Amino acid sequence: MGEHQLSKLLRISCSFYYLVASTACFVHIMKIQVLAEREQKIQTEVKEIRKVFFCDLCNKQYKLAMEFEAHLSSYDHNHRKRFKEMREMHGTSSRDDRRKRELQRQEREMAKFAQMADAHKQEQQQEESASAQVSTSLRSGTALVDQDQRRALKFGFSSKGGLSKNSSAKAAKKPKSAVASVFSNDSDEEQ
Repeated sequence: MGEHQLSKLLRISCSFYYLVASTACFVHIMKIQVLAEREQKIQTEVKEIRKVFFCDLCNKQYKLAMEFEAHLSSYDHNHRKRFKEMREMHGTSSRDDRRKRELQRQEREMAKFAQMADAHKQEQQQEESASAQVSTSLRSGTALVDQDQRRALKFGFSSKGGLSKNSSAKAAKKPKSAVASVFSNDSDEEQ
């Protein structure tokens, strides 16, 4: 045999080996996949079967029907069952009461906010009116002060508020004049 035929035979045998090996791997992979799917299917069926032996109220799982039946007739299960029924029976009324109380609380808060807003408006109005009164009283007050200063200057008072020397001397020397009284006698004036 020639080298050429030998290399050709070697290539064919490698290709065949590769084909056999890849086919074997493919078959093995397919077997694993089928087994995994079968296992998953069994697990889901077991879960479905076990759901029958699961107590939702007590949140407990049982494997056997006898265990589950024993649980259903137990004090613990029946106590929880009665307690749940009692809560449901009284729960609706307490929920309604809670809602009513919540609505009343919200109404009170709204009334309080409205009252606070009214009080705030009244304060603002009072402040505005007070500021208006203060500004008018300041204007009239300054006018009165100006008049008092003019009178003081007119009658000889100094701008410092003291008496001038001339006016104090005149006021001290001014003679007293007789004043006629309605209730007095004429004889009192003559004296």
